[in-house]
Amino acid sequence: MADLPKIASLWIGGDLSWLEQLCLKSFADAGHQITLYSYAPISNLPEGVLAGDANEIYPGEPMLRHAITGSPAIHADLWRLNMLQKTDQIWVDCDVYCRRPFDFDGHHVFGWEKPGLVCNAVLGLPKDSKTLSGLLKFFEDPYAIGPWLKPHQIEELEYEQNAGRPVHMTEQEWGFTGPGAVSWFLKDTGEIEHAQDKDVFFPVSFKDRNHLILSRFNIEDEITENTRAIHLWARRLKPRLRVNEDNKPRRGSFLDQMLKHHGIDHKEAPIPAKVSKFSGGSDDPRFRAMIAIEALRGDESIAQLAKNNNVEPSDVRAWRTFLVQKAVKLFQ
Repeated sequence: MADLPKIASLWIGGDLSWLEQLCLKSFADAGHQITLYSYAPISNLPEGVLAGDANEIYPGEPMLRHAITGSPAIHADLWRLNMLQKTDQIWVDCDVYCRRPFDFDGHHVFGWEKPGLVCNAVLGLPKDSKTLSGLLKFFEDPYAIGPWLKPHQIEELEYEQNAGRPVHMTEQEWGFTGPGAVSWFLKDTGEIEHAQDKDVFFPVSFKDRNHLILSRFNIEDEITENTRAIHLWARRLKPRLRVNEDNKPRRGSFLDQMLKHHGIDHKEAPIPAKVSKFSGGSDDPRFRAMIAIEALRGDESIAQLAKNNNVEPSDVRAWRTFLVQKAVKLFQ
C-alpha cells in the first residue's frame, strides 16, 4: 500500500456534503494519501483526508466561472492541469468513489467514459506528457478556439474573432475546457493508447446514475474485477437525492451500503439546497434560455428560481413554455 500513488482533488465552496465525504474517505480507506485542496478552510473533512492550499497550485483570483451558469468548472479544469504539472498526484473529482486501489503501472491514469470521449473526472499524466504541456500552452490564450469543437461552433467563434469580438473561454459553450479538450489532445499526441476501458472508472453510465441510490438495482452486475472507481455524476445525482429522496440513498442501495461501510452519516452533512443564479437580465436571450432550461429540469421551484434571479415567476413560466414550443418545431 505504501507505493500507491497520491490522490488530489479540489473543492470550491463551503463545507462538504455526505456524498463528497464518502468519495474522499473511500480513497483514504483504500490506502491512498488523498489531499483535498481548497481556497478556504473546510470544517468537515472526513478522517484520513489531508487539507491543502489551492493557491499553492493555481491562484483563486480571478475565479474563472462560466459566464451563464456561474459554475467554477473552468477554474477546476485549469487547476487540475497545473496540479499535474507541479506534483506527483493523480486528480479525481470529489464525486469519484474508490472501489479498489489505483495500483496501475505508469503515470497515465484515465479512461473512456463512452466511445470517443475520455472523462477527466480521473486524470493522471506524467510531467513530461505532451498532452499536458499542449493543454497548458493552449489555454494560455483565453480566447483560443478549440479544434475539438463542432464545425458550426468553430465557424461562429472565428466570425466573432475576425470581427474583433473574440469570445473568452468563460463565455464559450459549457464544458469547453473539459473532457472534449483532454480527449482531443490525448488523441493528437497518441497518449490515448493508455486509456483504460469504460468499466475501470465509469462502469455506471450517466443515464444509469440513479441505479446507485435505488435498492432494486444491483451495481455489482455493472462492476468488473477491473473496476477501480465509480463516478457518481453528482451534478445530476445530488438534485434527485435532495428533492426526491429525502437527502439520502434508499435503504439497501449501493450508496446506502457504502455509507455504512465507510462510517459516513448522511444526516451530519446533508446536500445543501441548490441556488441557480445566472448572470444577465430579462433582456438577454441567453439568460432567459438558461432560466427556462432550469425550470424544465425542475430541480427547484419556479418561485425559488425566480427569486434567485430577480425575475417574476410568471416570466419563468412564460420562458419555459416558449422554449418548449420552439423545441417542438425543431423536430417537426
